[in-house]
Amino acid sequence: MKALDSLRIFVATQRKGSLSAAARSLSLSPATISRRISALEEELGVQLVDRTSRNLKMTEAGQAFLSRAEGVLEAMADAEQAARSARQRPEGRLRVHSRTHIGLRVVAPLLPRFAQRYPDIQVQIELSEHPVNLVEHDFDVDIRTGESNDSGFVIKRLLSSDEVLVASPAYLKTNSRIRHPSDLPQARCLTYRREHEATSWKYVDEQGVQQELAIQGVLSANNGEMLRLAALGGMGVALLSEPTVRSNLQDGTLVRLLPEYRFAVRAFSNGIFAVFRQSRALPLKVRAFVDFVAEALQDDAPADR
Repeated sequence: MKALDSLRIFVATQRKGSLSAAARSLSLSPATISRRISALEEELGVQLVDRTSRNLKMTEAGQAFLSRAEGVLEAMADAEQAARSARQRPEGRLRVHSRTHIGLRVVAPLLPRFAQRYPDIQVQIELSEHPVNLVEHDFDVDIRTGESNDSGFVIKRLLSSDEVLVASPAYLKTNSRIRHPSDLPQARCLTYRREHEATSWKYVDEQGVQQELAIQGVLSANNGEMLRLAALGGMGVALLSEPTVRSNLQDGTLVRLLPEYRFAVRAFSNGIFAVFRQSRALPLKVRAFVDFVAEALQDDAPADR
């Protein structure tokens, strides 16, 4: 560890800009700092710091050494965190963001079990209709639907899920039967509204070709839970993520229409995803939450999925 101490001293000196500032930050004397850097130079056989300058100035060799030394220290910090995590319990504040409908219908029912298993984690959840910048808004995890292209983050699929066409028994009693996707533009539809986008539903026809339907909804909303409640009330036909209406399909308050067809609002590679920051030593609280939700959703998924 003495070699690592020398690296820390050298890096701190360059970051602070002077021996005295580095000495204060490390609780050492300037003489000790100077002596340790000289010993490091002697061991390496190169001069790292130009001592002919009034200011602390690195040589070309010092610049090259610094960039690699910082990488070594960062890797060591991650290794130390991983070692500590192996003997620690997940704990601390966990900030989670989710799409509103998924948060209410999918994530919320899992929280009591999660709290029972991890009592030292304090979960804070915020719901909205848009993905968030994890760093800017200080979230640990974002629960999203659909594919994500955030290359700077880790994206884990928690569950593959279809979008299903549903309506209430009351609606089906009083409205024309829907026998084919081409009947939908004439039906009373409940649609999810996105700014500056025309509403359309996609389906795969009998030949396996993707088709698109222009839908004029009797109700449009930017919240899936409102569409679910409207469908339960008999207002019309909605296209919603299957996990969010699973309990309604099971108890018969909603009926799945045209199950022989695959439907989608935007893309067929649908699912629920957890997005979180890249780290060689992922915080235990984040790993615990993501793994728990993934396991719970897989356990609750229909057997034929």
